[in-house]
Amino acid sequence: MNLVSAIVGISVMGAAAPSMMTMSIAPFEAQKRAQNLGVAESAAVIFAAANEGETQLSGNTPDGCEVTEIAALAYEITCTEGEGTQYVQSVTRAFRLKAQDLSCDDNDGNNGHGNSDGNDCSNPGNSGYAGDVRVFDFPPPPGFTGVECIAGVDDWGLNTEAFDRKKNKWKGPSCNPFETRASVWYTASDPNAWRYDINNYDSYGPHPDY
Repeated sequence: MNLVSAIVGISVMGAAAPSMMTMSIAPFEAQKRAQNLGVAESAAVIFAAANEGETQLSGNTPDGCEVTEIAALAYEITCTEGEGTQYVQSVTRAFRLKAQDLSCDDNDGNNGHGNSDGNDCSNPGNSGYAGDVRVFDFPPPPGFTGVECIAGVDDWGLNTEAFDRKKNKWKGPSCNPFETRASVWYTASDPNAWRYDINNYDSYGPHPDY
């Protein structure tokens, strides 16, 4: 009887060994993938944040990353860590450069004469206006989700699935820019830095510098 029990026990252990081995290395695999994801995401986010709103790409592309132009002045960076292993992880982040105003002449002094598009670089009092009307690079969204945009990444929701950059059109509500989270931040914000018009947001009233 003891011999039979021993044989059965050995057989069970042999059958279970592969499963036990899989269970023992599963935490290691998860940890390794998480580490690679963290490295890839850090590289992508830092590069995207450093170039967001700049007039041209700056800085060297990090190792393991590739920058691709997806639309006019819009780019995405994809970073991969663990290439060639079963723990490889990739992260993609989008960002947008700022268009240079080639119609401005910074060498004509502060004469205030303006230029053809109503923006005189040498007289920084009418920046962001077309005549007496304030203009923005993008249209305002149809609404907001109540979830705060990730600073340096979502770009007021313009780098999310809610906005179609190719058509310059919203497909749905945007995440909330930090400036809309409370009236104190709204009042302290600079309308010249707004990506789209948020004046009178949520009954905060007209912005004092609008």
